[in-house]
Amino acid sequence: MHFTLNQVIAMEDATFRYRLGTDCVEHIVARLAAHDASSYVVVADNTVAELYGLDLASRIAKDAGPVHLLTHGVGEQHKGLATVASLAEQALKKGADRRCVVVALGGGVTGNIAGLLAALLFRGVPLVHIPTTLVAQLDSVLSLKQAVNGQVGKNLIGTFYQPVEVLADTAMLRTLPAREIRSGMGEVIKNALAIRPTMIDRLGEVLNASAHYDDETLLWIVAESLAAKAEVTWDDRHERRSGLVLEYGHTTGHAIEHASHGEVAHGAGVAVGMLVAAEVSRRLGHADTEFVALHRELIAAGGVEPVIPAHVDTAVVKQLLAYDNKRGYLDSPPGHTPMVLLAAPGKVLHTESPNEGPLPLTPVPLTLLADVVDETADRGADRLAA
Repeated sequence: MHFTLNQVIAMEDATFRYRLGTDCVEHIVARLAAHDASSYVVVADNTVAELYGLDLASRIAKDAGPVHLLTHGVGEQHKGLATVASLAEQALKKGADRRCVVVALGGGVTGNIAGLLAALLFRGVPLVHIPTTLVAQLDSVLSLKQAVNGQVGKNLIGTFYQPVEVLADTAMLRTLPAREIRSGMGEVIKNALAIRPTMIDRLGEVLNASAHYDDETLLWIVAESLAAKAEVTWDDRHERRSGLVLEYGHTTGHAIEHASHGEVAHGAGVAVGMLVAAEVSRRLGHADTEFVALHRELIAAGGVEPVIPAHVDTAVVKQLLAYDNKRGYLDSPPGHTPMVLLAAPGKVLHTESPNEGPLPLTPVPLTLLADVVDETADRGADRLAA
C-alpha cells in the first residue's frame, strides 16, 4: 500500500515531509534509499529491534545500503546522556561518517535519543523518524525538540534539530500494548481540548477503554494532530511562543511520569496532568466545573483512570514540579511555576512577557498546585470540583 498521507510540515524555515500509510514497509525502505547514504544507523530499543528492527535492517541492506542496527534499553530510565554517548561511540566504531543517516525506529524515547545522536554526530547528520507508537506518530516526531532526561526532570538536556522526513506505518501500531495506545489518546485529547475543539464530538464517539481503533480512525487522528501542531508552530519552530500550548498537561504530567520511573506512560501522565491543570484553572476563577468534568469524561473514555496512580509518590511529584522545563519563559513570582491553562476548550490563558509579548502561560502558586496534586492522587479526583 502506498502512503495515504503525504504532507509538508512547516515550522518557520524548517520543513520536512510526513508520510503515513498502512502495511507500507517497502515504501519506507524506498524512501530511505532515496537519501543515498553511505550507511544507515538504525536506533531502536531492544523490544522494537526484535519486532521490526531486524527485518527493517535486512531490507535496508538489500535495497538501500550498509546498515548498522544499534539498540538501547527499554524505558525512560535509559533516556539519558550516557545512552546517547554509548550509541555515538558504537556508530563511530562501525564506520559512520558525515554521509550516514540516523534512523529513529521506535517511540518517543528512541526518537529523542536518536534525534540528539543525529544532531551531535559530526555536528549534524540527516535524521529520519520511523515512529512505532501512537504518541510518536501524532506528537513527538512533530517536534524539533531532541532532549534527554536529567536527574531532576524530563527533557532538560538537548537541542532543536529537524528530521529530513517522517515515515510512518499504522501497521506497526498493531503490536503495541493497550497501555501505549491509551497513552497516545492522552495526547489526542490534549490537541482537542487545547487547540482543536472541533475534534471533541467525534473523539467522544470513537474513544474506547479497550484501545481498539481501526486504521481509518487512526489516520483521522494523526491527520487532526498534524493540523493541531501546524496551527501553533507554523511561526514558532522552537515552541517558545504560541507552540507552548502543546505543553498543556505536561507540567504535572512530566512529573508523574518521571516520579513513576516510567511505569506511567507519557500520554497517561499528560492526561492526568490536564485534569490537574483544569482544576487549577477552576480554582483561580478561570474555568467552570463543567470544563473539569469534560476532562474527566474524555480521559476515562480513553481508558486512563483520571487519578494519580497509588504507586506514584506525590511527594516526589511535587518536588519535580519546581523543575518544569517551562521555567524562565515568564518572570514568575517566587513560589510560582508557569503552566498552560485553559478557560474553556480552545481558550488558552495568556500572560504578557516583556520580550515575547503574550505567552500561553500563567504563573501558578506551587502551594495551590501541590494541593490539587494531593487531591488528585489515587481516588482523590472524585472530590475535585465538588
